[in-house]
Parts: sequence; structure tokens; C-alpha cells
Amino acid sequence: MKFEVIKDIPDGWETTAKVGDILTLGKWEGVSTLFKGKKAVCDAESEYSKNHCKPIEHASH
Repeated sequence: MKFEVIKDIPDGWETTAKVGDILTLGKWEGVSTLFKGKKAVCDAESEYSKNHCKPIEHASH
């Protein structure tokens, strides 16, 4: 699953994220996490995830 950043995340775990960045869902130290590339940004259940990101809907062909 992918997420689009809709509000900047200035102090992520390993990196920042800006509006328009695409984050992917993965595991970091056993926790569901949103990643920008290979760097962890935030916990998938965090306020950053809920308030600064939106899920991207996949269009069916």
C-alpha cells in the first residue's frame, strides 16, 4: 500500500517527507511503518500517518 504526503513531516524517524512524496508501508524494527525509499518516516498508526498522509487508491484497468 502507498500513501501520499499531504502535509510536510519535518521530523521523521530517519528522514523528512514533503507534500507530494509517496510513502510505502513496510516493517521497521517489527512495527508497521511508512517509508520514503529505504528510510523510515513514521509509525503507520501515528498522528503523522493519520493527519499528514492519505492512502493512494489503485485504479483498476
